[in-house]
Amino acid sequence: MRIIKKILILRFGAIGDIVHSTELYRSIKRQHPEISIHYAAFKIPSMNIQNDPDLDRVWVAKGKSYKQLWKLAKELRKEKFDLFINLQPGIKTRIFSIMLGMPRTITYRKTFKLHAVENFWQTGKKYFKDMQLNKNLKLFIDKEIKNRVSDMLDKKGVVIGFNMGVSPTRQGRRWPQDYWRELARLLLNKYNCEIILTGSESDREFSEPLLEISPKIKSFCGKTSIEENTALLSLCDLVISGDTGPLHIATAVGIPSIGLYGAAPVSRTGPYGENCTAVFSDRACVPCNRRKCRYMTKGELYSPCMVDVKPVQVLEAAEKFL
Repeated sequence: MRIIKKILILRFGAIGDIVHSTELYRSIKRQHPEISIHYAAFKIPSMNIQNDPDLDRVWVAKGKSYKQLWKLAKELRKEKFDLFINLQPGIKTRIFSIMLGMPRTITYRKTFKLHAVENFWQTGKKYFKDMQLNKNLKLFIDKEIKNRVSDMLDKKGVVIGFNMGVSPTRQGRRWPQDYWRELARLLLNKYNCEIILTGSESDREFSEPLLEISPKIKSFCGKTSIEENTALLSLCDLVISGDTGPLHIATAVGIPSIGLYGAAPVSRTGPYGENCTAVFSDRACVPCNRRKCRYMTKGELYSPCMVDVKPVQVLEAAEKFL
């Protein structure tokens, strides 16, 4: 077997994908601390691993056009990697592998029989037989950023994070706004807590109507960078979210988390770790993993499977953590 001294990992995915792939390189590093590991990803998803001590360098890909890939490949060829772990299977990345001139390439194969974390991890296991899977993910937060965000939050008691925004490309992920309202009232009445709303600028319109419920609800939507949002989530006592990146970030920074699931399979993309759970519908069609729900009529905002998940169920799940 060829001696491996330097590895390149590539994943052109969303924030959650990058978080789910961290245990792959962390497992390698635990067993082989002498190996240098580099990671290539798009800019925004890469933000949470830029200062990761288990990575020697994070390369930012500007796009997936052949021109952009060739430019990146020319830079990477200078590094003389011994192994390329391609977590983004496809024609372009296979051609990219040829551009790199790698002596050895391992390509990820997606399966719904495994959670995404285990699926990514198994890709490396093909080569590094001594790898051991950790049941909890980990992200590292810059202390200066965490201190700055802590000053913004002014935490005085129990803080619960609501991440209400989800990707608009898939139906069966958005939980009804009225349910978020009801859940907020239930939590405020029972725990006298503070609730913070997290998300991007595009999440404001959907999330901020909750501000009228109580002065104990505060919005950070669109007010933080990716790294600051990660720090914000790490300061919560509980995070409640749909199936989206911030949910997986919360689990990776060790915060108790509840995922609200509809069409997506919890066994594949649910919150990963020992201190989290998912609440989902028991409909026969769940999980269908479809982009469009066949039971939604034109003009409907929420899929039946997300409507099935009631606020009282989420409150019961929260009680186990609070």
